[in-house]
Order: sequence, then C-alpha cells, then structure tokens
Amino acid sequence: MQNTNDAQGAPREIRVALFGTSGFAANYLDAFKNPKRPNVKLVAAVDPYAESFELAPLYRDAEQMYKEQRPELVIIATPIQLHREQAVKAFEHGCHVVLEKPLAGSVQDAQAILEARDRYGRLLNVDFQLCYDPVIQKVKNDAQSGRFGKPQRLKVLVLWPRGFSYYGRSTHWAGKRFDAAGRAIYDSVLNNATAHYLMNMLFMTGAPLEITSGKTFYANDVETYDTAVVRGKSAGADMFIAVSHAVRPEEKQDPIFEYRYEKATLRFGARGVRGSHFTAQWNDGKTLDYGIVEQPYNANLWNMVDAIRNGAPILCSGETALLQCKAIESLRAACPEAEPFAKERVASDGSMLFVPGLAQQLFEEFQNA
Repeated sequence: MQNTNDAQGAPREIRVALFGTSGFAANYLDAFKNPKRPNVKLVAAVDPYAESFELAPLYRDAEQMYKEQRPELVIIATPIQLHREQAVKAFEHGCHVVLEKPLAGSVQDAQAILEARDRYGRLLNVDFQLCYDPVIQKVKNDAQSGRFGKPQRLKVLVLWPRGFSYYGRSTHWAGKRFDAAGRAIYDSVLNNATAHYLMNMLFMTGAPLEITSGKTFYANDVETYDTAVVRGKSAGADMFIAVSHAVRPEEKQDPIFEYRYEKATLRFGARGVRGSHFTAQWNDGKTLDYGIVEQPYNANLWNMVDAIRNGAPILCSGETALLQCKAIESLRAACPEAEPFAKERVASDGSMLFVPGLAQQLFEEFQNA
C-alpha cells in the first residue's frame, strides 16, 4: 500500500483515465462531477468515436494517453470484447483497474486479465453493482456466518422487454458471439442486462455453478439468445434462473429473488412489483427487513479508491466475477446453439419482438423450481 496522504495531510491525489464515454460509461461522469472521495481527478478519457468530452482531455489512442497522462487508475467501461486487451495494457502501465461487468467474453480472456493483474501487482474490481450494495453485503455476511443455515435452493426471475433500438445500438457487438477481429463477446440476456442477478446468486454461495440443465432461445435476430432457463448446483444448493428480453412490454418483471436456506428464506421483489427491500423470514416466523437495495452506481469506483489508499477489501474481485464468466461458458457448452422460437409464436408491436405466453410460462417454471 502506498502513502495515502500528501504533505498537508489530505488524501493524496489519484489520477484516473476513463475508457469509453457513452452508454454505461456516461454514468461515471456524475462520479467526477459529484465525487464521494477527495482528490480523485479524471485526467483523461479514451474513446475513438467521441467528438468531444467535457471533463478531461480526450484521446483516440490509448498509448498516447499513457505517454502524456500516466494515470494510476483506469476505468474500463467499453464493450465486452475490449476488456482483455485494455485491462492487460493498463496493468502493464502500472495502473489499477475498475472494470465494467462482465469480466470478459470468455474464461480464457478472463484468466489473462487475472494473470496480468497478479504479474504486475495491481488491483482489480468488477462492477457487478449488487456486490457493492450495503444491504446485499449485510445479507451475505449473515449467510456466511451461518445465520440462515446451509443454502438449499436459490432462484431468480427477470423479464425485461428489449426492442429493436436495444439490439440496434451497436451492429458491431450487440447480440454477437465474436467481433470482426475474432475477439469473444457472447453478448446475451444473461451475460449483459441480467448478468447481475446470476452473479448475485453466485456471490451468495461463493462457489461455481454446475449446470444440470440449460435452455436458451431467441426471438430477435441475434447470434446468442434473448431468453434462458438454467438449473444447476452451487455449494450444494439447487440453483434456478429464468430471464428473457422477449416478453410483452406490459409483462415486464423486475428481479425476483427467493433464496431458501435451512433456517430461513430470503426474498426480494414479487410478481407485478418492483422490489426494494431485501427481507428474511426464519422458519419460526421471525422476520427481518434488511433495508432498501439501491444497486448504487459508481460504488465500485469508491471501493477501489479506498482499496488503493487504505487497503479496503475489494467487494467484487476478479475471482468473484470469474464465477459468472465460468457459468456463461458452461451454459454455452450445455447449449452450443440456442433454439429459435417458432415463427408462429413470435409477434411484434412495431418496436420489438415478443412471444405471447412466454412470461406466464417462465413464471410457472420459477414457481415450480
């Protein structure tokens, strides 16, 4: 750990470069406009497609940025296929790395990132937002302490309609397996928008997912899938997750968690409502409201700042994020090719494709899991 204070006793300055300026990367702009830690300075942004950037010098070339700015911390908020190259290069330049989820498009790429981190002795965290939420942290700590007993069955359901604009946001990587250079992407409903909820189950168990059955489908024109139903085992517990982008807009269902342990059942969300509180109910009837789950944006950045300055623990490490990456790759092995929904089942409202009856079918599978 380096010296954390300057000559006047204030926390020493941490110089930051941001890779990516649009899409999810734009969320980091608020972090620097309204910082939660002092002396954290954005010194550069790297984006070959941006025309301007208001908060720091803009570079189209990473090497030129490294020559001129020498950041200590790099935030990588770029498409999946760029994670390996950009993270490894950042470590080579002596930088710590904050990386947007998922860790990488393949386990091979993910392991290359971790090897580079260790080779150069740097820090890495990955922005699976729930891992940084104080409520989720409390629940996990109680689970690890044995307060709920052993995990028995964890299950999740997420139905998030996504239309033509979502899949058209990038013709280079949205819904693709590889980019033109052959780099792994595997963008899918379970490796992007709902990746947080697969990760949360694995975050709770802290163990790999052994897939026992998996089904993947697509209504949209993608190379991967927009709907998945997965069953498996982790730390001895049964695991179930059902997710889809191919449901009617009015059938949107925000995440529902039901985590059953020997002594208690944990819940978040319910059918037809957006969850906010994470609760526990013990077998003897006692209940506990853990509070509101906020999934805070940029909490991963401040966690990294604290880790650099005072050795705070990384809340979502590369090893933790690797659990999700391995699960996605295992699902590919179990389902090498997704199954198209029958054409007669697919409908459109002009803005998206959806499968009538699919939402009810997935709810029933969730309830019966």
